[in-house]
Amino acid sequence: MRLPVQTQREVLRLACDASLSNRSIGRLAKVSHNTVRTIRDQLTLCGQTWEQLRHLDDKALAECLHTQPRPTAQRKVYPPWVAIHEQLKLPDITLELLWQEFRETEPDGPSYAQFTRVYREWLNKQKLSMRQIHLPGDKCFVDFCGRTMPVTNPDTGEIAQAQVFVATLGASGYIFATAVDNQTTPNWLRCNVLALEYFDGVPRFIVPDNLKSAITKNTRDQVVLNRAYSELSEHYGFQIFPARPRKPKDKSLGEIAVQIVQRFVLARLRARTFFSLQELNEQIEFWVDQLNNRVTRTYPKSRASRYLELDYPALGPLPDQRYSYSQWVYQVRVGADYHVEFEQHSYSVPYHFANLLVDLRMRDDWLDIVYQRRVISTHKLSRNRGTSTLNEHLAPNHSQFQDSQPDALMAWAETIGQETLRYVKDNLTLRRDFATGMKAVIGLKRDVRKGDISPSRLESACAYANSLKILSSERLRAIIRNESDLRPSFQRSAPLVEHANIRGAEYYATQGDEPL
Repeated sequence: MRLPVQTQREVLRLACDASLSNRSIGRLAKVSHNTVRTIRDQLTLCGQTWEQLRHLDDKALAECLHTQPRPTAQRKVYPPWVAIHEQLKLPDITLELLWQEFRETEPDGPSYAQFTRVYREWLNKQKLSMRQIHLPGDKCFVDFCGRTMPVTNPDTGEIAQAQVFVATLGASGYIFATAVDNQTTPNWLRCNVLALEYFDGVPRFIVPDNLKSAITKNTRDQVVLNRAYSELSEHYGFQIFPARPRKPKDKSLGEIAVQIVQRFVLARLRARTFFSLQELNEQIEFWVDQLNNRVTRTYPKSRASRYLELDYPALGPLPDQRYSYSQWVYQVRVGADYHVEFEQHSYSVPYHFANLLVDLRMRDDWLDIVYQRRVISTHKLSRNRGTSTLNEHLAPNHSQFQDSQPDALMAWAETIGQETLRYVKDNLTLRRDFATGMKAVIGLKRDVRKGDISPSRLESACAYANSLKILSSERLRAIIRNESDLRPSFQRSAPLVEHANIRGAEYYATQGDEPL
């Protein structure tokens, strides 16, 4: 029976009154008297009263009265729609092509119109949408518009397409938009920072799309964030919750905000010519403010008032310092010489990190070398070819060799004293055999390091050796061993008396020249 169940209930209720005829009930229920007679007959056959049937649901009532619609026999053969749906996901596959292939195997199959109608009916039954509830201060949806804005160079006339960034808060729908040159990581981070400053607070989550500036990889089992974006989230204290690939409903509010900005803001600027991003952003800011303060017919409050009422009290505070962008270079191999190269300049790391993979972070004029999220070395950036090596990074044997170079030896001698510095300098510059002088100084430094010679004794012995122009390390050690530098110097008690009868050195010097 094709009569709606609600009408059947009304007929049953009226049929309980024995004083009403079938025609009277038919006029009251707006059905045929023959239909009323059929329902009365079914009620008699089931052996129950209206009071017993009134509490049954529609399906149970129809089964009790045997009035459920009969399933229609499917005269045409249809394909399995799941297989058709999967085939449509492949590139260049159309519904018409699949219908033609199906008709080749089933010549008596449905027409193309029936084929598409039944497929769409099946598809509509598969679609389920979950209503998303956004708590105040919980989520912020960010994305770039699909539409770009032309910016003309006033000098060359060249036209560049500016990208428009949109951010919206979940609970209030409060919108921020700005234009940038491109979608590179620095611009992406800058847009996020500007959005947080515009909202004057930090939400718990930011929901981005899967662009490379935000998400490096997003699979079913793993999400790999862009390191710079992850650093930004740590600085501001929010979590990144990216939408699933090809699942726009995960960020439906962001998609709606992009559509609203394109229709309400960018469409109004379509005939304008802009000669700079600043000029374009001034207009975008003006119309976004108009959009946020606009009251629509469907909701009595503006986005700005909802923002002040819902989102603003729930947002976290902004940090004291604004985020400073850091450029990252990932997975750089450290050389066997425990140096890593960046822009033709080599920077050292501690020697036990040799041959490992590290990340490089450039911030302002400094380079941080990071291993497993830990900074292991920091250097001042150099724009010239060369090498920057910190002494604390050297291996023990390399450190000793480095300390044995002439400049290092001179620096060490200066820490002992000026007499030691003079002795070392004379050994390195005045001796005919440079290698012997180097070994002599290295030996003295080793003895001081081991504690065999104290710095004060070395300084005193060097002063004594310098006065006698001694360069030999063996004689210097003999001076230290015999304490020759500590003996009192010989002093004359009285000046020599000059007399005509006293022969001096000049007299004896000329004696050898006289003939015998």
